[in-house]
Amino acid sequence: MPFHLAVGLSNCEQVFEPGGTIEGYVTFDLRESIKVKAIRISAEGLATTKWLLSESSKSSHGRSREVSYSAKVTYLDEDHMVWKPSEGHSKSSVFPGIHVYPFKFQIPAGVPPSFEGDHGNIRYHVKATVERPWKTNRSVTRYLTVLPSKDLNKEVTAAEETSSWKSKKVGFFLFRYGKVNLQIRIPKKGYVPGETIYIDTNIDNASSRPILKAECYLIQQCRFLAYRYGIAGPTDGRRASSLSENDRYLSRKRDEAKIVSVIHEMQIEPRTEHKSKMRLKIPCSCPTFDSTLIHVEYFVVVKLHVKCRMRNTVKAECPIIIGSKPLKDENVSPRTPTYQEVATFSALTHRSMQAVDEKLTPKYVYYPKYGRSRDEDADEPPSLSDLQLPPIDSLSDDE
Repeated sequence: MPFHLAVGLSNCEQVFEPGGTIEGYVTFDLRESIKVKAIRISAEGLATTKWLLSESSKSSHGRSREVSYSAKVTYLDEDHMVWKPSEGHSKSSVFPGIHVYPFKFQIPAGVPPSFEGDHGNIRYHVKATVERPWKTNRSVTRYLTVLPSKDLNKEVTAAEETSSWKSKKVGFFLFRYGKVNLQIRIPKKGYVPGETIYIDTNIDNASSRPILKAECYLIQQCRFLAYRYGIAGPTDGRRASSLSENDRYLSRKRDEAKIVSVIHEMQIEPRTEHKSKMRLKIPCSCPTFDSTLIHVEYFVVVKLHVKCRMRNTVKAECPIIIGSKPLKDENVSPRTPTYQEVATFSALTHRSMQAVDEKLTPKYVYYPKYGRSRDEDADEPPSLSDLQLPPIDSLSDDE
């Protein structure tokens, strides 16, 4: 290979905010002179959705066929030519050496965060391309994370209490055992990754069967939008006014992923009441957001398991908001956040979404020491990652 091409970013975390700038440089390490038509650097932000649906029609005589649904929205599309031949020439030689070309792109305000899902994604990247005459163009792509600042103090309902109540008859047909009533209460709606959710539960077992366990978990719900054969879809970040539930070319998908779960073993006897407190620590997660093609929200779910064969579960859920800046509380210190990578929660098993680059891991805000005092940190032993060990090359044998 006569040359090496690389893209570097000035932000070592590779996390950027909407309205900010992407700054970096392209390194073109050339071992021998080559003919080049141009060197380009481009920045792109793109939301895509895609899946296949089986459909049948009268013309197909009852046989089904797979129809593609897709959509695309462009949030960022800029291209800079950092090198070109002298005037009047279509190509020119680039001499050996290390050539560095800086670049700077402006991220539009109001764009959604980077996201990876089963049926769609939102990706931002910087791409450097070397155009060569009569040869295949060489390019290198550097993915980055765009993360809007979601301040929970600006959310109207973030500090409000949320609750849910569910009553259900357990058993079936001749084997009906009575009702189980479940009420859950959460002190507020707004949370940040790393924070703990405290759930108060009130269980009224009015049935003749005992309750064996309660499962408490956090669900990430994703909704996707696409169009038949990709037509009639929006092409830019603005919401299309023609979107309609009755549009015959429109299709929607909804996925749910359980991102954290806690099981409480219990024995609640028939005709008794029980109160308990549960808690969930939120892992590093994408903030709640809504965009043209993809919508992400979260729910806290408490599910009771009753000792019977059919209709043996009772479930109640409460919506919550996940942000990047916590609610202000004089009694709690959020400490300094970090950025952590988040892998896709559910496996990419759909043929329409399988590709080599599907395993991207965006970075999101995480508060590893939310609500902990500095005295508690001092009592903990240091982790292996905090130990400063000398490099192997510096070790010597005195014998």
